[in-house]
Amino acid sequence: MVRSQAFKDILKKENVILWCLLAFQAGFINAGGFIACHRFVSHVTGYGTHVGLSFSQEGFWLALEMMFAPLSFIAGASYSAFFIDRPFYQQKKVRVGSALVTQSTLLFLVFVFGEWGMFGEFGEPLILQRDFMLLFLLCFICGSQNATFACLTNGQIRTTHMTGLSTDLGMNLVRIPFLKVDSKEKAYQKKVNWLRVATFASFMVGSGISAYVFSHFGYHGFIFPALTSLAVLLLANKIMDKHEQDVLANTH
Repeated sequence: MVRSQAFKDILKKENVILWCLLAFQAGFINAGGFIACHRFVSHVTGYGTHVGLSFSQEGFWLALEMMFAPLSFIAGASYSAFFIDRPFYQQKKVRVGSALVTQSTLLFLVFVFGEWGMFGEFGEPLILQRDFMLLFLLCFICGSQNATFACLTNGQIRTTHMTGLSTDLGMNLVRIPFLKVDSKEKAYQKKVNWLRVATFASFMVGSGISAYVFSHFGYHGFIFPALTSLAVLLLANKIMDKHEQDVLANTH
């Protein structure tokens, strides 16, 4: 329980670096997924529209297949919650590593299976079953990543899609001048807004670099987010270790 509290202060310098790294990775996977299978994979908003259009224009079976994309995202989120949220509320040790290692392993497998031809030619249209399997796998990975630290920050940090973050940023730009709170709280809200700007910028940078990498290296591009997942794990463990040491030092 002590280690899981390490991410409670979302504005700590090392935590901000972690959020930006996660947003960078999410933008990288999202752009890579779009280039690979012609669908964004890190957010599920558009899939409701895709399903509706498929029902009306292209038939029941395509609509049914498209429904599995958001379901895969939900499954990924549930997977991370099993290792993090469940033990947290049971007052047991959270297993952040299990979720992050799984994400890294799956990304590496996407590269391996892609090179073996199991997902077909890189960038081919979303038509065949193998193309949908790639889409579902990437949605699962993004759902797992998003939930990993959403669980540990009580939903304050979500790094795979920018819709809610942009909404909160816009609302706070109006709220801050008119909030009937002390100057300390206003200063805190301003810092949170800058965190949102940094997260959004990291997502865009990740997307931009991803577009170049995947356009030139195809499935090899998935090695990069596989490695950044391990970097996230190392940084998260470092943050938790430091927090645990600080708590022990303060209790003596």
